[in-house]
Amino acid sequence: MSVAQAPNQGDDDGYTLPRSLQRFARSPQGFILGAILSPLIEGLNDAVVQFLDLIVFVFEGSAPGLVGTYGIADIPLFVGTHLVDIGATIGGSAAAGTGFLGLVDRLVETAVGFATAGGPLAPIILAGEVVVVVWLLAFIGRRIILVIADAVPGLAGVLGT
Repeated sequence: MSVAQAPNQGDDDGYTLPRSLQRFARSPQGFILGAILSPLIEGLNDAVVQFLDLIVFVFEGSAPGLVGTYGIADIPLFVGTHLVDIGATIGGSAAAGTGFLGLVDRLVETAVGFATAGGPLAPIILAGEVVVVVWLLAFIGRRIILVIADAVPGLAGVLGT
């Protein structure tokens, strides 16, 4: 029997190489590059995800709204909340008699009381008092707008002040 016709005694024993060794046998260079580059790419992926999470944290903060650490998106909400609080303190309530509205309410009630004491001249007195109150509110409102326009860069030029 020649060597070429000899039966293959060890080839059909049912043993197969593991997949990783089969890939290595097919392409050793690709296997080595895959083994080296795979952890590097996963590490790069983790770094990119952490960087994107950092960007989201800077923009949104730790939680939506004014809870925890504030982000860039919370600035308008923060400013608006404080402006409303300041406006509520200054403006107050006409019913409660607090703040600027309470002062205006007391002035109007005093003026109406004075006008009712005027007898037949009450409508004329009341009209004069309304003119004074409207002029006073317009004067104060104009001053407030001028102060805000001076505080915001570029707004004074838009308003033409």
